[in-house]
Amino acid sequence: MQKITSESLERIGSAIHGALAELIANQGRFPRPTELARRWELDQTLCVRTCRALRHEEPLRVLHHLPSTGSLRSILAAGRSHGAPAAICSRVATAIDGLEAAISALGGKKANLDTLIGSQLLEAREKIEATSKQSIFRGMSNLLGLQCDVSLTSYFVYPSEDDPERCDELAIYGSSGLRRLRPELPILVGGRILFGEPSQELSQAHEVLYGGKLDRSGFSVALKEFSTDPFPEVRVIQSGTRLIYTLPADGGGESQELAMFFASIDRHASERWRRRDGAAAPFVFVPRNPAKEFLLDVFVHRDVWPGSEPSLEIGRGENVLTPLAAVRSDIDRLDLRESFKSFGAEPTPASFAPLPRYSAMLARVCEDAGLAMEDFRVHRLHVKYPVISLSYALFFPLPDPPRGARSAASGTS
Repeated sequence: MQKITSESLERIGSAIHGALAELIANQGRFPRPTELARRWELDQTLCVRTCRALRHEEPLRVLHHLPSTGSLRSILAAGRSHGAPAAICSRVATAIDGLEAAISALGGKKANLDTLIGSQLLEAREKIEATSKQSIFRGMSNLLGLQCDVSLTSYFVYPSEDDPERCDELAIYGSSGLRRLRPELPILVGGRILFGEPSQELSQAHEVLYGGKLDRSGFSVALKEFSTDPFPEVRVIQSGTRLIYTLPADGGGESQELAMFFASIDRHASERWRRRDGAAAPFVFVPRNPAKEFLLDVFVHRDVWPGSEPSLEIGRGENVLTPLAAVRSDIDRLDLRESFKSFGAEPTPASFAPLPRYSAMLARVCEDAGLAMEDFRVHRLHVKYPVISLSYALFFPLPDPPRGARSAASGTS
């Protein structure tokens, strides 16, 4: 079987570029697509795509933008019927045969060739990833029977009042534009891991959920004023230290568009100082429901991890409810074209156009928790069409502890 290398693709691209350009040239001049379509009675869209591809200089770009080999053969046939020289037509046929052989070696699909080209050509890669993510979104929407416009997870990280070695985390999460497409299926709307003892009663979790006040036991509270009114009846399920929030199956077939947001406080959730080499604090999102957009904001207090800039890691999630992204395996990492931005303590990043009331929601939750927005710097990850079951994580390297801190002497991990 033919082995496809970057060098062989370069040769194929150069050959087909030279031969096709010579074929369609009109008295030594490169034609406009409309002119070529009229002269050889071809589909104008095909001519636009072919001429655009041939205007590129790099062979890989030519291959990426060219139409299928079947379409190229129709151009060749039109050239022959309109008197193109036999020698030129022979070179074009040979070049198309070479491209066809490469595609066949990759499984017979032009899309597979584009994926290989994408490993070396940024514009091809971005297009392939965007198209693939949208296809996954549509497929999972059909399979799971739901979709949403925006999924949100925001964290505020600040020093714990009763333990200078650790940080508390205030989490805000939820969805807007949530649509139930199959009423017979339940919807997973959230989940929390309880860091304390799992002896708390399930009834207390439900009471806190609808109580309207932030709770420091790890339970979530519904942010009703920023959600659908009336707030839907949520079922709370407890499994060990894990709480799962679901909307039960709707036998009535209600297809109302929903907005549902929650907040919770995890005390002593993360380390403040480094206890071992390479230690980092992860903030992870594993998509549970198909969404058009996802926002992960991490607001870090000015006294927490000074000078620490996060890194973004995307990988296969071990489990959508208990992601093990902290176990950073090279095998599970994915190299996708996503990026994050770090802003510092500015008011602008606290807004997000797809969620018009996001700033007000942050302000209200911060007021309840006794936090001041100006004390935090912001790190933002915005992803379009996040892929279900992948883990998107921002890892913050932990700084060395100050002299005299407990963690400096403990040596524990």
